[in-house]
Formats: sequence, structure tokens, C-alpha cells
Amino acid sequence: MATVIRMGGAEMARVRFALSPVYETVMALDALLRPGVHAVHLPWVDQVTWRPADVPHLRLLMDLLHDDTVKPSFLLPPPDSRLPDLEHELRRVGSTPSARVRTEIAGLRRARLGPLQEMAADPRDGLRAVVEGLRTCYAELIAPYWTRVRRILEADITYRAGLLAVGGAERLFADLHDEVRWSGGELTVHHSRAPYAPEPLTLLGHGMVLCPSVFCWPRVAVGTRPVADGTLRYPARGVAALWHEPEPVPDALANLLGRTRAALLVALAQPATTGDLAARLDVTAAAVSQHLNVLRAARLVTTHRDGRVVLHLRTERGDHLAT
Repeated sequence: MATVIRMGGAEMARVRFALSPVYETVMALDALLRPGVHAVHLPWVDQVTWRPADVPHLRLLMDLLHDDTVKPSFLLPPPDSRLPDLEHELRRVGSTPSARVRTEIAGLRRARLGPLQEMAADPRDGLRAVVEGLRTCYAELIAPYWTRVRRILEADITYRAGLLAVGGAERLFADLHDEVRWSGGELTVHHSRAPYAPEPLTLLGHGMVLCPSVFCWPRVAVGTRPVADGTLRYPARGVAALWHEPEPVPDALANLLGRTRAALLVALAQPATTGDLAARLDVTAAAVSQHLNVLRAARLVTTHRDGRVVLHLRTERGDHLAT
């Protein structure tokens, strides 16, 4: 069902960005459960090494995620800081009120099956099991790739924050996702899902948390329970290239410029931010900046600013050298 979120001046003033290790973990499990839905992550599915038999309480986690239309919100706490650490988020999952756990389990398709019935009967023990399972899943599925994933997410935040500063909400939400539309002070999520009447929601001045995600691709999700923590999760820019190797760098170019600078020059056939390049090449943003300074001094790369967004691109001279 579509959701219409009314966002006045107070809400817009409190829009913030955040990342969530727990959310990425939950959605990574969802990608393993439904690889066809998350097709962009099939290369990750093929390369990830984990032993499901070694994950405690995996059956309970999978039953909680079995319903493709809804996920228990207690698994997905809205971030309360820009980058909460894993253990902080797991403590929040584990402290969910028992009544809320029972209510959300009752709305799931597998609510009558053994593991979910047991959790509804004893939510405290069930939450301890969930936390233990998620901690292991993070270590197996996310931690080996977290540096790469985090760079993608932080690059997206840098880009979106620049859009918000330059053009306000209209510019920010213009290309966030096909299922998101901004008009007249209202944010409509899942706007194409007619003929269902949208569910109206007012955040009452609490603001919205925008959370780019890698593993939620290709979907967008809105969390509004409780209302004080409105959360919009959307696929980060650059996800499609996350599991693919960068374009090959000619050896002659690498010998001339060095491997990293040559890779930057090849990548800059299209405009990109420093964060985009760092994520794509799996190096730090500081290192990218240093190499760009050298390429710029040699007139191989040009840089221009669009508000707070700084984009880099090969010059004609760089094109000749790279090709």
C-alpha cells in the first residue's frame, strides 16, 4: 500500500541520513532467501562463504523473514545516530517490548509455526536468540565486505546531502527511487501501487531518517512505527557495480601512471564524486583525492562543483591517454 507522509518545515529541518549494519544483515539474509528478487547481488550469493548449519537460530530468523510483504519492525530499528555500531543496534533489537514482539509476529504468515509460536510465548528468550543469530550472520555475511559496502553508503549520503543543500526536498527526492515522489510538501512512497488508497501519515515534527542500503535493492521501504522514527530505506547509488570488478586497466597505462591513478583515469570516462571513486576502487577517499590532485595537475582530469556536489571527469587529454 502507498504511504503519504506529510512533511512540513519542522520535519524537513530534521531530515537526516544514517546507516544501519543490522538492516544490511537482515536484508542480506533476505537476499539469500530470495536471490531472484535481489538479482544484482547474485555475484555475492555465489562468492559468499558461510555455513548455515553454524548459524544459531537460523530457522527462527528465516521464519521471521519468510513473508515477502512485511518484516517485523523490531528487526529493523531506525538508526539513532549516523553510523550506529552493530552491538548498539543489537541491544535495541533485544530490548523490544514483549507486547510489540507478539503483535508483529501475529501479523506474519508463519505465526502459527513452531519457532514463531515459541518466540511469541517467550519474547525475551526469542529476542536473545534473534540477537545471537544476527550477530553471527553479520560476521559471516557482512563483515568481510563491510568496508566496501560502507563506502558505497557514505558516497550516497554525500551525494544526497549535497542535493538537499542545493535544491531542497524536490531535488533530494527527484531520483531517489521510482517508487518515491515528492509533491506539495508530501512524500509518497510506493506511489505506483494504485488503485489502493494511500495511507496518510504526519510525522508531527519528528523528521525523517533517510537510510541508503546495499541489500534492499531493488526495493524501497518506509518504516513509520513508531511515528517518531519515520525511516525511508532506499538502494544506494552504485550498488550495481558493487560485486563486479572495475574495468580492466591497460598495463601500459598502469606502468606510466601507477595502477591506482590509471584505474581512476579509466573510471572517469563518466563523471563521479570522490566517494563514488573510493567505493568503486576500494580505496580511501583521502587516497583518491591525492591521486586526483596529480591527475588534475597533469590536465588529465577536471573537477567542477554543483552546489555541494563535486564531480570529476576525464579531460580530452585524459581521453586520448586512456584510450
